[in-house]
Amino acid sequence: MKTGSDNRRWMILERPKPAKVSDAEEYWLFAPSQLSARCAYWVRQIERGWLPNRRIVREGYQNGADWYGIYIWEYLNVLDPLITQKRTQLASSCSNA
Repeated sequence: MKTGSDNRRWMILERPKPAKVSDAEEYWLFAPSQLSARCAYWVRQIERGWLPNRRIVREGYQNGADWYGIYIWEYLNVLDPLITQKRTQLASSCSNA
């Protein structure tokens, strides 16, 4: 599957995606003993340069966790901060160009 936004290059996401977690609310306040395979998958995609469109980000943590198929704790403490960091880096590299 090819994806891209914000005039960034298109990239191919890894396939197949790991299965979604069965209950996003199972880990809300406390971290799971290890990251779900689905969360690790999204971390890899983001590190490779993929970023979600802004609609996904605006929907909040519950819908975000459901969309990614991960635990709420993973969304709040892993993906959301990583996405924010990558967007900040992208913005600063564009302003320095």
